[in-house]
Amino acid sequence: DAIFLFDKISSTTEITYTGNENIEWRKYDNSFVANTKNFSPEDATGYIVFDKINNKPLKYIWVIDYSLYPIVYNSLTTEGSCGKLTLNTSLNAPELVYYDKSKVRKTLPRIFTLKYTDYAFTDGEWKDSPVETEHQYPFTQIVINAPRKDVNICIEGDKYAKEMGISVQKSCVDYKAVAVECHIKGTIEKRSGTNEYKRDDSNTTTLTGSGPLVVLLESKSNTPTAAFHEWKIYKTGSAGSYFRYSEENVRYTFNETGEFVAKLQVTNANNSCVSQDSIKISVLESLLDVPNAFTPNGDGINDEFRVVFKSIKTYKITIFNRWGQVVYQSNDPSKGWDGRIGGKPAAMGTYYYIIDATGTDTYSNGSNQGKNVVHNRKGHINLFR
Repeated sequence: DAIFLFDKISSTTEITYTGNENIEWRKYDNSFVANTKNFSPEDATGYIVFDKINNKPLKYIWVIDYSLYPIVYNSLTTEGSCGKLTLNTSLNAPELVYYDKSKVRKTLPRIFTLKYTDYAFTDGEWKDSPVETEHQYPFTQIVINAPRKDVNICIEGDKYAKEMGISVQKSCVDYKAVAVECHIKGTIEKRSGTNEYKRDDSNTTTLTGSGPLVVLLESKSNTPTAAFHEWKIYKTGSAGSYFRYSEENVRYTFNETGEFVAKLQVTNANNSCVSQDSIKISVLESLLDVPNAFTPNGDGINDEFRVVFKSIKTYKITIFNRWGQVVYQSNDPSKGWDGRIGGKPAAMGTYYYIIDATGTDTYSNGSNQGKNVVHNRKGHINLFR
């Protein structure tokens, strides 16, 4: 019915029955022990709380002196690989034997705890992650996932010592990590012009946006175990032709429309373990739309003449008044004319523009095949106040 564990049974150790029955204490073989409510127990002995009035047993108790079964740690060594870590354990934990009321021999499980603090990639960042696992003796090996950082690994126990508030013995070993793991974080550096269409149109699988597309590629690896980085950036379907970088992080400009791959490979200091990750990048086709009117009256609505653009590689706009005089020029499609000439408000009326621009995309056929798409525009705009 019950097992009592004591830390060091002595002459002052007692077991007391708190019930109201008229009882006596007997051993499992029914030999008499005491006819008082309390008595001093012995190790590895079974006792019966016996109801003398009703002539029946009330409870069966087995007693164990925990201090007589000490745990001895001999050694703890490691055998690591890129995927798994094997802990070779040598310890002695004597059996905690007891007998049930049917006199069947049984043992209490001796549970040990393995503890260490690993590195885990969570919410896009590497963070310390305490690990605790339980293992039932006997065992000579414990296999765990290879830690991602240098760790101090301890095995301690058993759990009865902890529950009784006894100083828990342990054996520890330092392990130098070899396993590497990498992840890529890609961020589009958006230009400030809000008239650029789809500056960042990314989804969960692909970085997508208007070209030239400037992307910051960051290695989220378990440094310093991940010691070497190799980036390969190439057009989808052309993995044999790539740009290679050895920095941890790379800022790269995709100047052409198309589908691309950025692949990261990291290795440890002796190149024995490798991890890879990749990310897709999509640079959109070009677009150029020109408005025909604007109202620079300071109300914050349509106060500048600006084109709407996407994936424009080169750009030049010149605006003239009706007499052919240049009133505005720019090589930046994200900027616009504020309706001023020499710092003073221009007169209302019709103005004329010429735009010479090319896209990051190219013609796929015809006589201009392979050349950048041209966006030449001429027309008039109306300035209202």
